[in-house]
Amino acid sequence: MALRFPLVALILVVAPGITSAAPPDPAALAARVDKHLAVGWVGANTKPADTADDATFVRRVYLDLVGRIPTVAEARAFIDDKAIDKRAKLIDKLVASGGYTRHAATFWRRIWIPQADTPQFARLADGFEEWLAARLAEDARYDVIVRELLVAPTAQRPRRGFRPEGGLAAQTFFTASESKPENLAANTARAFLGVNLDCAQCHDHPFAKWTREQFWETAAFFTPPVPAADGKPIRLELAIPGTKRSVTAAVLTGAPRTMPAELSPTSGSKVLADWVTEKDNPFFAKNAVNRLWADLFGTGLVEPLDDLGGENAPSHPELLDDLGRAFADSNYDLKYLTKALVLTKAYQLSSVAPVGRSSSSDAKLFAQMPVRGLTGEQLYDSLRVASGLPVERDDLDPLNALRERKGFAAQFHTERAATAQRSIIQSLALMNGSTTRALTDPTKTPALAATADAPFLDTRGKVEALFLAALGRKPTERELAGFVKHVESGGSHKNSSKALADVFWALLNSSEFNTNH
Repeated sequence: MALRFPLVALILVVAPGITSAAPPDPAALAARVDKHLAVGWVGANTKPADTADDATFVRRVYLDLVGRIPTVAEARAFIDDKAIDKRAKLIDKLVASGGYTRHAATFWRRIWIPQADTPQFARLADGFEEWLAARLAEDARYDVIVRELLVAPTAQRPRRGFRPEGGLAAQTFFTASESKPENLAANTARAFLGVNLDCAQCHDHPFAKWTREQFWETAAFFTPPVPAADGKPIRLELAIPGTKRSVTAAVLTGAPRTMPAELSPTSGSKVLADWVTEKDNPFFAKNAVNRLWADLFGTGLVEPLDDLGGENAPSHPELLDDLGRAFADSNYDLKYLTKALVLTKAYQLSSVAPVGRSSSSDAKLFAQMPVRGLTGEQLYDSLRVASGLPVERDDLDPLNALRERKGFAAQFHTERAATAQRSIIQSLALMNGSTTRALTDPTKTPALAATADAPFLDTRGKVEALFLAALGRKPTERELAGFVKHVESGGSHKNSSKALADVFWALLNSSEFNTNH
């Protein structure tokens, strides 16, 4: 009897068909991506940029995966590491971190619920992002999360806190859409399918693919079902405003959908959720791929991002098809997709054009990394890291700390932060705002205080330390000469500590600090 359990365990291990399938390999997908892009480079007779150096890569990947620059210790540890696979190991480490889930939660919330950036719905963002970060930390599949958002109103509201199945936070998608069928139709198509139906709400546009009838057919999924009567089947029906016509619910591809046997007021949204998240949906996986690609590479494979299936063809159709299939086949594993894209040689290219080629090369070739602006959250958290402060504040007033971060980030909100340029108002806010003033105060900022008081550093060493903290690199000799002269003269303050703060202020306001490159 004592041998039975070990024997059963052994049989389960070795029996074919019982072992689980190996998880998909992101490196294999990354290699396929690079092959697709290489074909485009050859066809356009374009030479790709060189691979970015370690200092550039570590800064880029921290910003993209966890939303902040690395600390000096993190950057030095990576640069000094001699392992051949250190980039892959760092990617694995960052994607497994809490910083990744928080940063990813903000990214997807902005796509799914952009209304939360407006004053009317701003209160919704915090709870939703907390809930979404928890779901991502649990490795919840992308399709499962989307389905939870679309069917959330069917779940009982908890009295407090958030639950995975349709809690208060999951209902944010309906709340931000004011639970109106027309708003839900437009937001569902844009956020989860990459399809812009907005113009079709009121009329058929002469140059748009989608019709007014298709818009209201989609909206009909969010209406209570009409019970069967007089021999007519159960149906979802909605009158088109301003007309005498009514339409029944139909998906954008025209494929018929069967209503469930047991009806509820939200049976339609369940039926729509089934279609939206199907593996053979022509838009769902590609929309997620296209939006994540645009965030990491600055330009989508389809532009505008909500024109999938529209007039603008993908720049690399075979690549988009390959990525869409791979994402769906992985059971919509966002971490797998993210790792694959960041592991590509294309992602790791320099932003500097190679000798002999203009930097104005077509961005859709992805032959070099573009210089991308930072979001308000990335900028705020990076300012704190550069200043030697912890990103996760552990003070006596965490709510006040959150409000401070939100207030700062709101000043730098743009529709496409990755490609946006700073406005004059934003630049002035960074130069003269209270956050920057506080972080460049030599009596309050750990990085400045430690550097100014370090007895083992001469002026040159102090300037180098600030460059490493802010930009992750040492200054050039030309930069060093000018800043050393300023500090040793005391600047306009005739005080070397305040002059050193001037240097730090200049670095934090530089385009190099304010961009990912």
